[in-house]
Amino acid sequence: MKRIILTLLWKLTKQIIRKHHPFIIGITWTVGKTTATNFVYDFLRTLHGERVYMSPYNYNGEYGIPMTILQTKSPYSNPFRWIWVFIKGIYLLLFKKSYPRYLVLEYGIDRPGEMDFLVDIAPPDIAIILNISKNHVVKFPVFRNYIEEKMKLASAAKQVIYNRDDKFIPTGIEKLSSKEFISYGIKNKEGDIYANNIKAQLEELSFSLVKGEESCEMRYPLIGEFQVYNILPVFALGMSLGMDVQSIRERLTDIHPQKGRGSILKGIHESVIIDGSYNGGFNSISGGIEYLDGLSAEYNKMLFLGDMRELGEDSKELHTEIAEKIIASSVQTVVLVGEEMQRFVYPLLMEAWGTIPEDIPEGTSQERTSDRVFSFLHSRLAGKKIRDILMNTADETKTVIFTKGSQNSIYLEEGVKEFLYDLRDVDKLCRQSDYWMDIKNHFFESVIAEI
Repeated sequence: MKRIILTLLWKLTKQIIRKHHPFIIGITWTVGKTTATNFVYDFLRTLHGERVYMSPYNYNGEYGIPMTILQTKSPYSNPFRWIWVFIKGIYLLLFKKSYPRYLVLEYGIDRPGEMDFLVDIAPPDIAIILNISKNHVVKFPVFRNYIEEKMKLASAAKQVIYNRDDKFIPTGIEKLSSKEFISYGIKNKEGDIYANNIKAQLEELSFSLVKGEESCEMRYPLIGEFQVYNILPVFALGMSLGMDVQSIRERLTDIHPQKGRGSILKGIHESVIIDGSYNGGFNSISGGIEYLDGLSAEYNKMLFLGDMRELGEDSKELHTEIAEKIIASSVQTVVLVGEEMQRFVYPLLMEAWGTIPEDIPEGTSQERTSDRVFSFLHSRLAGKKIRDILMNTADETKTVIFTKGSQNSIYLEEGVKEFLYDLRDVDKLCRQSDYWMDIKNHFFESVIAEI
């Protein structure tokens, strides 16, 4: 049945693209894709208004891109809604005269051949390759296969914008000599544009954007140096459309992170929450550790982390590297959620930070304890632990909590609720619809039953 539905979607949406011929900006990634995609969308909206469309549901992949082209919500397993989806598609193909002039599409993949399927439906006019790292690689025999699958988006595009700092992308780009390229970066000054003098503070993110001999100062209400990698592609896109840096800067003003992707919330006891609870991969978690490490020593620094998922046999290696980064940092407290964090990260942190209580009788099991690292399978219990820690800190202490973790049984946003200062801010958390709350409540009830 799945194959039949995908075949029908492929035929229908491919014909819709051929009929209406929208200008397509295609984005692929491992980290930062939704934030960068939203920045691209916001920028294009300042130029073309309602003629620009992006899925409000952040869809990507073999079902997501067709749903975006059809401008509809996924019917999931509801057969009647599937009928409606195909009726709407036929209407768009045969009768609808107007259609978005610009489509912003996320090309996500998690299996071999999926990018071929996607670019056959909607070959992009401009491809933006943000980064490539080990995530969603379980179904790929070797990581090189995953990289090659990602690079098919660049092969299908007329123009390519890419991250020159990424250690995998430039090698693949060099094979596409017939393409038009614009590159960006932070570490590599050979790009068409790059950023330096980066200052990532709680109040704002500032940097200098350099293009040739021109340098412009940028300031945005964003958290973390890694957000520069989400902003630079927008400037590169503007340049590909024939705009100068100052004109792009004037358009790119009102940008903010989406729910669960780095927004700032107020926590209890004068704490500050950096809410990245929507998801979390190796690069984003590493970036959060580095960000906290760079904050002034006046702050009490806390990590609230969930498992990194879909890593396959690389899970141990990457979780271990996260543990090593934490140990080498100035982070004071770590609260972990999930089986992978408990299996790979927690033991290493306990070995580094734990102590053996002096009152344990000789000859009995001597397990280490610590007041710096805690591990849970249940994010609500983890959130309560953070609340207790915050309530027992000194009044003058300023605590910053960086929250990052994958979805699907992690759900760190439910833990964040436990230490929010203003419960009205629950609306600012991700996955709060009735649909998601039903799923999460069922999950938490199951976890409690197992415990």
